[in-house]
Amino acid sequence: MRAWEFRRMAAAFFLPNRCPFCDELIGVREFWCETFYEHLQFLDDPGEIPTGVDGFTAVCAYNARARSAVLRLKKGNYRYPADAFAVLIAENAAELIQQADIITGVPSSRERRKQLGYAQSELIAGMVAEIARKPFRRLLGAVPGKKEQKHLTAEERLENARNSFRLAENTEIKGKKILLIDDVCTTGATFSVCAELLRGAGAINVSAASFARTLKR
Repeated sequence: MRAWEFRRMAAAFFLPNRCPFCDELIGVREFWCETFYEHLQFLDDPGEIPTGVDGFTAVCAYNARARSAVLRLKKGNYRYPADAFAVLIAENAAELIQQADIITGVPSSRERRKQLGYAQSELIAGMVAEIARKPFRRLLGAVPGKKEQKHLTAEERLENARNSFRLAENTEIKGKKILLIDDVCTTGATFSVCAELLRGAGAINVSAASFARTLKR
C-alpha cells in the first residue's frame, strides 16, 4: 500500500470521503463519484502557454464545480480534493511528468500554510510525485506579506507575483528539468515568475501543470 492510500484510509475514520465536485459520499478508495465527468469542462486545448514556460497543460476549465472543489481545499481541514486533482493531473500531464527530473508546487505563504495546515499546491504536487514515482522537492518559498491574486488585473498579478516568491534555501537544480504544479492557472503570471526563478538557479527546462485554467472571455 502506498503512503497516499494509507493516508486516505486513516483520514476516513475522522471525515467521510466525498466527491470534491458534487459532495456525494464515495468509498475510501474512490476519488470522485461515477458521474464526476459531467461536472467538469475538460480541456483539449489549455490555452496560451505562460511566458517562460516550456510546456503547459490544465485538466479542466475553472467552472463553477471546479471552483467549488478548489475552495473546499483552500478552506482547510479537507484534503480530499487534492488527491482527486493529483490523479487527474497525473493522467493529463503524463508527457510532462515523464520528462521531469523533479516535481514541485507553487508555495503558499507561511501564514496561509499555518491557517490551512498545508500548502495546497505542494500537497497536490507531492501526490503527483508519489503516483509517478518521481522526486518531490520544495524548490520555492513565498515572501512574507504575499498578497492574494484573485482581485488583481493581469498586470497587477505579474507585478505581485514578482514580489511574492523566492528560491528555497540550498536549491540545487542545475541541469535539471522541473515540473511546476498549481491548483489554478489564471493569467499564468505565477508560473512565469516561478519559472524565471528556477531557470536562474540552473534548471534547463521548466514545464507547468494545473488542475484548472481560467478561460479568456
